Amino acid sequence: MNRTWQQAMLDELQQRGILAQDERARLQAAQAAPWYMTALSGFAAWFAALMLLAAWMMSLGVESLPNLFGGGILLLAAIGLLRGSGAFVTQLGLAFSMLGQALLVFFIAELELPSPASLQLPALLALLVAIGMLLVRAGSAHRFLCALVAMLGLVLLVESHFLLSIHAVVLAALAVWLWLRRARWAGSPQAPLMRAVAGAATLMALGLGIVGQPSMGGLRWFLAPEPDAGGWITLLYPLGAALVLLTTLTCLTRGVHGSVRLACLGGALILAVLGSPAPGLLIAAALWLAVFQACDRLWCVLVGVGVAFYLGDLYYSLHISLLVKSILLAASGLVLLLLRQLVLMPLRRAE
Repeated sequence: MNRTWQQAMLDELQQRGILAQDERARLQAAQAAPWYMTALSGFAAWFAALMLLAAWMMSLGVESLPNLFGGGILLLAAIGLLRGSGAFVTQLGLAFSMLGQALLVFFIAELELPSPASLQLPALLALLVAIGMLLVRAGSAHRFLCALVAMLGLVLLVESHFLLSIHAVVLAALAVWLWLRRARWAGSPQAPLMRAVAGAATLMALGLGIVGQPSMGGLRWFLAPEPDAGGWITLLYPLGAALVLLTTLTCLTRGVHGSVRLACLGGALILAVLGSPAPGLLIAAALWLAVFQACDRLWCVLVGVGVAFYLGDLYYSLHISLLVKSILLAASGLVLLLLRQLVLMPLRRAE
């Protein structure tokens, strides 16, 4: 929130008698530092943390036990620093936390375990440590990164196409559910934790839409092919994406007139059929509706950027021809424009 909007909000709260004069003065005194000061403090903190890590590695080498010891020290120091105040202190705590988690994962990877467990054990450790650090009282950036690391570790634990497809749909559904319920948890003490989980789930859902689609061959990035699995596995992600979009629209149109609601759901069903070769667009549409309902401008922009990346990946994919892609995208655009007119018609009549 910029200073102009914050001042206007404080004036409105004071006029309504919600905010006292002394409380307003305290809030104005606690205003955040300018962005360039925060950026310089963050750069200095990360530079100091990397210099300390370099000195540690040069003096003790890359042996496993020093990495374990150093990772534990960095995490304990991060817990203390994250409770402090000031941009430099909090950024230093964030850097110590990320580097400490990386050292612990590197310690497990250096044990030279058998090949089947070489990726799963570091991913499991990253998941557990990130969940533990997520519960530490800290800023939004630290909690978001810890939630993202935990979800990434969970993805790396997946061993089959079936589970990865289910995981991608569940992450998208979790993100949509959290954003739609933002009005309920925004004022609770768990609000920073819930927003971090919602943001991380949104980013992972968009990422899996790009690299994790069974129909686009993206699963080869994570998994070996499963020749014994039937072709029905490739339908899990499109069907799940369509279900997430339809469920999102059902929740958002609860108080809408019956005919308009049926028209929206019917148009969404047609859109789901047209977008089945590109289910990432259906997931992105559901996420976009959810974050717009939650009035989060940052994630509205980020979801839009994710859609742009997805369309670029879709353009160069070879699972369908360019002509079919063009027809599907054009037909989907026409359906969306028709839906827009159907939704606006009752509003115009009311005006």
